[in-house]
Amino acid sequence: MGNDKFIELVGKKLSNEISSDENNEFQRCLANDASLREQYEALSAYWKHSDAQYADNALAFQKIKSKIKAQEVIEPAAAINPVKKGTMHYLWRAAAAVVLIAGCAYLFYSKTVTLGHGIASTTSAAWQNKNTSARDKSTIVLTDGTRITLNSQSSLRYPTNFTGKTREVYLSGEAFFDVHKDHEHPFIIHTEKMNIKVLGTAFNVKSYPDDPSSETTLIRGAIEVTLDDRPSDRIILKPSEKLIVKKGSFTTVRKNQAKLSPAIDSSAGTQYVLTSFTRLHQDDSAILETSWTQNKLIFRDESFADLAMRMERWYGVEIKFKNDEMKKYRFSGTYEKESITQALDALRITEDFHYKIKNAAIYIY
Repeated sequence: MGNDKFIELVGKKLSNEISSDENNEFQRCLANDASLREQYEALSAYWKHSDAQYADNALAFQKIKSKIKAQEVIEPAAAINPVKKGTMHYLWRAAAAVVLIAGCAYLFYSKTVTLGHGIASTTSAAWQNKNTSARDKSTIVLTDGTRITLNSQSSLRYPTNFTGKTREVYLSGEAFFDVHKDHEHPFIIHTEKMNIKVLGTAFNVKSYPDDPSSETTLIRGAIEVTLDDRPSDRIILKPSEKLIVKKGSFTTVRKNQAKLSPAIDSSAGTQYVLTSFTRLHQDDSAILETSWTQNKLIFRDESFADLAMRMERWYGVEIKFKNDEMKKYRFSGTYEKESITQALDALRITEDFHYKIKNAAIYIY
């Protein structure tokens, strides 16, 4: 349905002048287009509510009507036949719909009503994006009180205010979430490979587009994970557990981690394995998977290929290997304030390789 036709039917519907056939057409249009349905619901709500919370919107609408009326006085209608009173009533509202939909979207897109539990209902939520570059981190506090720390080279898309029955955000990269508990409004994180549903908890999510695997590590509470290509599988994590998701089969699991659940048949598509998170010391509460939030780059029995990707984001460089055999080297260590040269020199103590730095690129040979 064209925009002009939609506006015409909106005007007739709001002024109760719509015919039975037109109403059927209008309902089909709303059923098939969620965007138009949201616009109509917003506009309808505007007409039905005249209390104080919409006083500013009502005043704005009166100004719009006055402007339209002034234009009609200056530019008389070309039609000779008199216009019926009911039709004029429809024209007023149709004209208002045109202005509201095309030129004054703030009347319904930006209008919010605060609900309980710190949730704000928006007719059509405005979205924001937060991006971090290499070497940078950023902390965001959402309107519901949820606190999110973004790691380097990560992106978070989130609504200015939450609406509806769920609180949903989109993550590319890595972030630590401390979600405000709200049983009536579950919090959902969407990533490239998985979706994570929580009620109120603390956990880490790592899902970089270029990494071979994605993972989520639960610190406290409980989360439910579904995979994009296996929506029927629901994986429940308990505190101290970590879920690793990847394409293809798993060949190894870190030797310092207990394998709690086997990877699924490789013919099924995306594979996952459930392990425990890695404590740095038995008598220490520090956790490897969240150590980046304390500005520490910690790795345990990690391949040079995987470590190189982390170092690229950590130091803002590009690392290139002369041959693939070097990518298989495995390292354990901790970096905090070391420079990139100090970090590489430390790795050379345990494995035989050389490096050359040219601008922001590092060549391993």
